[in-house]
Parts: sequence; C-alpha cells; structure tokens
Amino acid sequence: MLYNFDELSFQILTIDRFLHKEGIFHVVERPYAALSFRVKGTGHFKIGGKTLFTRPGDVLFIPADVPYEVEYSVSESIVANLQFCNYTEPELFSFQREGEGALLFLQLLTDWQANHSVNGAKSTLYAILEKIDRELKISAEDTAFATCLQYIEAHFCDPSLDIGSVCEKGFISPSSLQRAFLQRFGVSPKQYIIKLRMNKALQLLIENKHSVKEISFLCGFSDEKYFSRAFREKYGYPPSQLRNHIVI
Repeated sequence: MLYNFDELSFQILTIDRFLHKEGIFHVVERPYAALSFRVKGTGHFKIGGKTLFTRPGDVLFIPADVPYEVEYSVSESIVANLQFCNYTEPELFSFQREGEGALLFLQLLTDWQANHSVNGAKSTLYAILEKIDRELKISAEDTAFATCLQYIEAHFCDPSLDIGSVCEKGFISPSSLQRAFLQRFGVSPKQYIIKLRMNKALQLLIENKHSVKEISFLCGFSDEKYFSRAFREKYGYPPSQLRNHIVI
C-alpha cells in the first residue's frame, strides 16, 4: 500500500486544482504519477485492470506510465503530480472524518502556490499518507474489536471461553484487545466477561428456576465456590442469601 510503503520516494512536479467536464476520457500514459483528492463530483476510473470509483473526500493514486479511462461528472480535484515515484499500483483511499482530507489538501495547495516549497510540500504529502495509514489502522482495530465483542457476548456462558480464543477470532493481539477494552469500558476483557456472567447469574437468581450450582455452570463458571466468592465480592451477599432476600 502506498501509505505504508517504507521505500517510497518521489519528487513533486506540480500541485494544482483541476475542474473536470462531464464525459468519458481516455488518458495516455504519462511520465509522472498523480495523487488526487476529489473535492466534488465523481470519477469512475479504469486503470490497469482495476475499476475505482471516487467520490468527494476520496484520495486516488495513479502510477506513472499507465494509460487509463475515466468517466467524470462535473467535478473538481486537487492533484499532486509526482515524478520519479517508485510505487506502481493504482489505489483508492478515504478519510474517516468528513472534511479532514479537504483541509489537508487545501493546505498542501496553499503552501505550494505561496512559495513552491518542494520540501515543505513533500513533508505535507508524507503527513497526509501517515494520516491515512493511522486512520486505516484504527478502522481495522475497531473492526477487530467489534468482532471480539460480538464473540464474547455470544459465548460468555461457555466455561472454555478464554482471551486467547477471543483474540484468534478477531485477529487481534491480546495487548491490543486489552487496550481497546480499557479505552471503551474501563475494564479488561476478562473483567468484562465476568461482568456479563454476573449479570446473567443475577437474572437467573431472580427467575428462581435453578439451583445456585446450576446457575454457576449455566453462566460459565466451572467452579461453584469461585462463582459464590466472586458473586459475593460484587453484590455483597453470596448467591443463596441474595436470592432469599429477593424472593422474600
């Protein structure tokens, strides 16, 4: 991916704003790459066997020496033309926050138009790519966390459930899962599982259809004594006394 290609190198040729007429255009191969930000309108690109549809807020990379076809609506984009760019795959990116990409690319255009500072503009371009990389990592982590959370909520009553299996399900490391739970809920994944089990146990005690021993197993506790101890720490009473208090 362009945004995290460690060996990326390029020189800025131009940075400009372009207005596109509606229609289908065939663009011959050019000796420079292009990184463009779609300000308004749409562009439907066919590049090197890929079909890429750009909307406002999207960032498109077109490598050098590649002809392409594009169908525009009436649209506008900010384009950085890059020479000697060593990345060769066409790619499409999107910013997560609406308007954030526009501010970054407008700043890039303003800096270039003000003094044609190649080094300054190049630094800003790297900052844009770093921002995209950071957002995609956060998005991927959010997706992984959501998968883990759904798995936990569907299997918390299974006594064999452990953090390792949860991480495998979400393709996430234990440290990343721990950080995500602390950020969102203020507890560790293990504490969250215990919380779900305790809430379920309290519900079953109120229903008064099962013994304490049965409830401990139904809620994922393989040890009745551990369940009673943990329940007492949370609610102040052992489950049998709390049930008697509720029933009375």
